[in-house]
Amino acid sequence: MSTFKYHSLPGFGEQCRDKYGFSDSCVIGERMIVTGQTGMDPLTLKTSPIFEEEVTQAFQNINDLILLTLKKEGRTIEEAKTGWDYVVKLHAYLVDLSTMRAQARETMVRHIKKFCPNHQPLFTMVGVESLPFPEHRIELEVDIWLK
Repeated sequence: MSTFKYHSLPGFGEQCRDKYGFSDSCVIGERMIVTGQTGMDPLTLKTSPIFEEEVTQAFQNINDLILLTLKKEGRTIEEAKTGWDYVVKLHAYLVDLSTMRAQARETMVRHIKKFCPNHQPLFTMVGVESLPFPEHRIELEVDIWLK
């Protein structure tokens, strides 16, 4: 039977774990599940008002979290691989998607191609009314296969 191993990014991730009782990632055998990461810088707690920068930060937060989790798990990261090289599925939740559909789609496709140049992960983009913090317009979740 697999055991659950939980991890959180330094800064906001650790604060959420301590204050709210949830973690950023969980490893179950050869699978990693990453909870929603927004476009907020986890150390400065700032979110850019520029959508493109917010999306870039969310993608970077996912990458950093995957690499941190792999390191804490004692896993070897293959040379020249990023955290995104392990991503199998991406879920994106966007506030007010109906008012910015084309921009959101173009921005997400551009980032997926940039962060996943060697594979095409499964992708779902969903519009939501709001996220827990009013300045956040995007939240990303990913599923990872570690073999």
